Amino acid sequence: MAKLTFAGYFLRGPDLSGNAARAFRFQLAYGMLDGAAGGILLNAPLVAIKAFEAANWHLPLRELFSGAGMIAALYLGSWMAARPKMPFVLIPGVLAGASCLTMATATGSGFWFLTLLGVGAMFEIVTRPAITAVLRTNYPAEHRGHATGEVRKWASLSFVAFSLASALILQLAAAHGTASTALAGPSVPWSTHQIAPMLMILAGLLSLAALACFCQIRIDEDPCRPPLGPKPEVSKTFGDALGVVARDRRYRRYLLGCLGDGFFQMLYFPLIWAFLSRDLGFGYLPCSALMHAIPALAAFAATGALGHLIDRSNPWISWAWIRLAWGLDALILAATPYGAVVFAPAIFLLPLLSRILRGSVQGGWWIMWWQIGVTHFAPPGEDTSRYMGIMVFVNGAIRLSASAAGMVLAAMAVSPQTLLIIGGTGVILSGLYSLHQAAWERKQHQPETMTEFERQFTGYQPPPT
Repeated sequence: MAKLTFAGYFLRGPDLSGNAARAFRFQLAYGMLDGAAGGILLNAPLVAIKAFEAANWHLPLRELFSGAGMIAALYLGSWMAARPKMPFVLIPGVLAGASCLTMATATGSGFWFLTLLGVGAMFEIVTRPAITAVLRTNYPAEHRGHATGEVRKWASLSFVAFSLASALILQLAAAHGTASTALAGPSVPWSTHQIAPMLMILAGLLSLAALACFCQIRIDEDPCRPPLGPKPEVSKTFGDALGVVARDRRYRRYLLGCLGDGFFQMLYFPLIWAFLSRDLGFGYLPCSALMHAIPALAAFAATGALGHLIDRSNPWISWAWIRLAWGLDALILAATPYGAVVFAPAIFLLPLLSRILRGSVQGGWWIMWWQIGVTHFAPPGEDTSRYMGIMVFVNGAIRLSASAAGMVLAAMAVSPQTLLIIGGTGVILSGLYSLHQAAWERKQHQPETMTEFERQFTGYQPPPT
């Protein structure tokens, strides 16, 4: 009976009605289709290395372009503040899907293949402030985390299924291509060179289908909204952002915690591949499973419940346990070579434990950073996209600076294991900082939850659902 009760809870979505329930259905379809596209694109860097002979310096292209998109999101967040939000999802979303489709024509060059992958990531990134504003408009505060958590849970499952399926297809194609080349010469009917463009086309079509689902969400615009003005100047956009940070002390402290968390994560994240494959000696399939599949499966199991818990928790407390678990993941990974000396199976058990730990909170990290975290600080209305634009800009700055710092340290022969220890310790310290802020705000009688924060705006009436 307990199992049936747990299964019923696990499969049951948030308690929504009316337009909120309709929005959830379309967001769920969007999340699963987008997760499928992302799972296929996960293998693009490996395809570029093995099939298109991409150089090592080509590999950071995706991070560079996505970082640029995050920085551009600050301007877009201000531009869209008093405007309809859906065009800011539709236009870059179409361009992201088109970039995936165009990758199918760039299979002769690893550089252009990865450049187009980065351009698609850049356009996908700039949709996020608008998506956050759309979700805030459609979901009541007390169910927002649960709804986005459920979507993330099922998107994680879709991501895992399509990433492993596409990796298996590519592996079989590579084996078939090698055998066919040996027997029949250079004309190979089903080699990686033929399969990879098909997969990129499939990823592009899935991305566009996901976008079509999201655009079905209805948005109740404010009838009292003032007429649209001209596009804001870049200098004014940065001035507005600085004004938000200058006048909102709570948000400044929040950004400081996110800066520490994000920088120390990105310091070691690109080098996990090297640590797993070189230091621990794992092959392609174990590396792929530990890097993405196992964390995503753990996220599938945990994220729905996490979102429900986040709705009822102090965001500072939520961030604390997310960051503590995330930092422990890095430290446990770094300890694996030492553990294997004492107990040989630890070389498998410790990475498995660390990745499950990371996956159990990565959905919560995504919800807090990309979906609803800023709603504990931004007043309801136009400020949501401004605050979210600042968050995306901060993430872009972190991605650019931390990746550069990691490259410099690696060039100075600092080992991936050392960077894991430094980064994991930094993430744990940011979690302790979050606990300190939670205690301080409790003494100051600040709102404990996002729902309490929104209730203090007594003149605000949420849109009808």
